[in-house]
Amino acid sequence: MGIKLKELRIRYFKSYKEADVVFSNNSVLIGANNVGKTSLLQALQFAFTRTKKVNIEDIYIEPDKSLPKSREAIIDALILPVDEDGNELEEFDEVWFEHFGELRSESSDTLNQFVGIRTILKYDKVKDEYVSEKKGLVEWPATEEVLEYSNFKRATITEKILQSVPVFYMDARRDIVLEMKDKTSFWGRMVRDVGLEEEEIEEIEETLDQVNDRIIERSTVLKHLSKNLSKISKTVNSPEESIKIDPVSRKIRDLDRGIDLTFKDRNSERFPISNHGMGTRSWITFLTVVAYIQWKIKQMRDQEIPYHPLVLLEEPEAHLHPQAQRKIFHQINELAGQKIVSTHSPLIVGQVDIEDIRHISKVNSGTKVNSIDTSELDEQEIRKIRQEIFKTRGDLLFANAIILCEGETEEQVIPRFFREYFGCESFEVGTNVISVGGKGKYKPFLRIAYDFNIDIYVLSDGEQETIKKVKKDLERVHGEEVNVEEMENIKFLPNEFDFEEYLISKGYERELLMAIETLFGEGYLDSYIQKKDQKTKGRKPTSEKCDICHQIIYEDKLRDYTGIEGNKEALLDCIHENKTGYSSIIAEIIIESRTDDKVPEIIRDLFKVMNRKLQIIED
Repeated sequence: MGIKLKELRIRYFKSYKEADVVFSNNSVLIGANNVGKTSLLQALQFAFTRTKKVNIEDIYIEPDKSLPKSREAIIDALILPVDEDGNELEEFDEVWFEHFGELRSESSDTLNQFVGIRTILKYDKVKDEYVSEKKGLVEWPATEEVLEYSNFKRATITEKILQSVPVFYMDARRDIVLEMKDKTSFWGRMVRDVGLEEEEIEEIEETLDQVNDRIIERSTVLKHLSKNLSKISKTVNSPEESIKIDPVSRKIRDLDRGIDLTFKDRNSERFPISNHGMGTRSWITFLTVVAYIQWKIKQMRDQEIPYHPLVLLEEPEAHLHPQAQRKIFHQINELAGQKIVSTHSPLIVGQVDIEDIRHISKVNSGTKVNSIDTSELDEQEIRKIRQEIFKTRGDLLFANAIILCEGETEEQVIPRFFREYFGCESFEVGTNVISVGGKGKYKPFLRIAYDFNIDIYVLSDGEQETIKKVKKDLERVHGEEVNVEEMENIKFLPNEFDFEEYLISKGYERELLMAIETLFGEGYLDSYIQKKDQKTKGRKPTSEKCDICHQIIYEDKLRDYTGIEGNKEALLDCIHENKTGYSSIIAEIIIESRTDDKVPEIIRDLFKVMNRKLQIIED
């Protein structure tokens, strides 16, 4: 049995005015740049260490306001007992029970045991600087009572307590070459004491002395250099032999200064690690952290001291190719302790359980942390999120806005119309265009957008059944009744049209025909009609008004391809049978061939709504 960090409550820290974050055993933080992922990892460092220096920038301040010296940042950490599978228990096991001592508390409602640690970052008038202090919480206050809560334990939070919940932080700038030069790094901490007995050290150092003497004796260059450097003794009044050149370190304690790593892949020679790329150097840094954690766990186990590492990893995918990103996340999952990973990689997100995702976003002047509410989703919808969003469209989780549509055509034409209207690509302003893959299949995407504070815009076919389903899904997501037809961010095609029917109704018939002829050649529509006519010859018409030369059976329905309306019908049928190629070029043809209405009206109206919120261009 063991423990886990269940929750972190943050008040007035960096970009977090107020946030309550619940953690799993493998939490993954996602979100755009500069929204607060790194700040959350730093809050965890403050919660479980004393050595991190507090700066004025660590205190939250509203835009265009001055920071009052009385403001304090508060970070509350809730620790619970769990079994080997991470399931919460009512009480700590004997080892953790004794370790926490008087810091233990019991919930007044359930009598379940917990430990609450408050870290306060505040201005110290005497020291004229910001400092931190830690206190034990008697209760775990309600979220609205955090700032006013002042009932603390008399017991001190000792270094011994904190050492059993150590924080291992690896930032995105990691480089094993720099780590090897830093005695305080994980590498430096491991190699500073190589764990040899005193007798072994004496024996090895004697051998090292012999190796050095032999090198000097056989090297005319080093002998010459040593002789000339020894002249310093005449200046500083030292013995003549005061300077010696040590090609190899003579002392075991200094071995870490000369340690180097060499690496050889399948098709190259062995080179020092400094000659390899940042991907290899970054990955080795990560493996060094893994080795250090495993080493500390063994040490603590040998000393019978409880130990629960908090492993904080910032962008583990940095400098790694796609396959390596998948592999490193698998290695992260195998780490002991509790892992909290921030990432921008859709490939990593694709391997994560829905329950482990924490989405971080900026809302107004503060940072918010959200997770996905799966209580209103059935198994098929959850599976759709896993397979179609996490595994194949993970990039939408990092979007500022999403435009949802039903079909393949809309998914391909909207980005081109977006560029025409806004003068930039949709992805440049953090907008994704997503086909939900069928009529009314919006719910999983609406759930994601709502839970993650992503702006949502919808262009949907206009069947009444689809409108009803969208309304129902929105009400389940929002938890309240909505008038979907009055929501300006949701546009339904009129008259129950699909997108192609809508384009024809708005006068884009010529451009649609150009698209078909671009794909299949001039006169293709006429030959298409003739082929359909051939299929109906010899059949008994179902209508007395039928002209057998221009009526055909299509999808079990009699179609009349005569006259203007008949040609439109034929054009629609032809397009529906050839959507794959048509979808990729129709927007370009409309934009290039028209002098006005380059963006269809309903899409233009949707873009106007987007612009009022996102301010992409000036109206």
